[in-house]
Amino acid sequence: MLSEYRVIEFSDYPAGSILGMHLADQGAEVIKVEPITTSQKIELMEKNFISKYEKQDLEYSVWNRGKKSFALNWIDRSNLLKLISISDIFIENIDIHTRENARPRSKKEKNKVDLKISYEIAKKVNPEIIYIKFTSFPKNHPYEHLPSKEELISSASGIYAMNGSGQLPVKGEGPSFHEIPYSSGMAGITAAPAVAAAIFQKSLTGKGQLISMSIHDAMFQGMGSQLVRHHQRQNGNQESHPVIKRFYRCKDNRWININIGGMKRFLEPFLKLVNKIEWLEELSNSQLLNENKDLQIHLEKEFEKLWIEKTAIEWENTLDQIGVPGTMCRTVNEWIESDQAIQSETVIQVNDHFFGEMKQPGRIIRTNHNSNIHPAPRLGEHNQLIEDLLNG
Repeated sequence: MLSEYRVIEFSDYPAGSILGMHLADQGAEVIKVEPITTSQKIELMEKNFISKYEKQDLEYSVWNRGKKSFALNWIDRSNLLKLISISDIFIENIDIHTRENARPRSKKEKNKVDLKISYEIAKKVNPEIIYIKFTSFPKNHPYEHLPSKEELISSASGIYAMNGSGQLPVKGEGPSFHEIPYSSGMAGITAAPAVAAAIFQKSLTGKGQLISMSIHDAMFQGMGSQLVRHHQRQNGNQESHPVIKRFYRCKDNRWININIGGMKRFLEPFLKLVNKIEWLEELSNSQLLNENKDLQIHLEKEFEKLWIEKTAIEWENTLDQIGVPGTMCRTVNEWIESDQAIQSETVIQVNDHFFGEMKQPGRIIRTNHNSNIHPAPRLGEHNQLIEDLLNG
């Protein structure tokens, strides 16, 4: 859908890369600008650069798929300005004043580079440019000086109080969950329709514009009704039912994730199912359970015994039949290798330059005009192509 549009992405952090990925998924030509020094540029031209400096990671392979890589010598900004002059969209997600080379990652050579790029500079060479500027926090916020690091912004939003931290499993305490880039992902998704609206306005007026996107503010939309529902809540996961936990080990030694405690509309049908309806009054009285520790411990042990009677998948199917939320805890491989995930292209196969054959999340939006998804580029892979474009 966006095959007629050229996007310049200048991003050290996930939000900008994720937005660039979404635009590339929809066909836009996304050029990821990666600043390097003069000495590194010489090595790149000699084909020694990648093996010496390139330290690719999984996030790079996913968030930068479908893009072109332009390793730019930042000492001379003329090529960047030329690129802006022939582009439609510019994505900025960098530290406000200076940056360290994020890629390549040479521990010995950490170059501070004066950015000197802004919407005011960009629109002088291209008045029609749509300029998306990501910041960690909004202007005049006490934390506006902080970088757009996922863990900082998600922590400030409060989302970690309601979700697992991504730590390794603790023996005997049930499954663990992988860490998700909540704030960066939500900012990328929120920015995408803003870009679409700016493209539409540009088609009517011929004018570009600045889109300012605070990653922290994007989390207000992401958390939605949770902000209203829990606005007086003092604690996160610690505020739970005195007896009923979220995870239980089942007959097959796998775990079930349930959401029953504190909600009578789920607790009552479940207790009827397991022939323990006489527990309803006591389990519905958290004050009683907190005051009577012997009763609390007794019911905890009895509740745990219930789950040993069936396998996790049997419990999942049984709970589904009575309308009680519960799901077997699946491994990452089980999710990404399921027939539904593959057939719906929720998961796709990519032949990555660095990791080889690998599975990745597919497009969020799929249309009749989607093209194939290409792997993330090597550093400077498209330098010659882009330099020819600039000199043409």
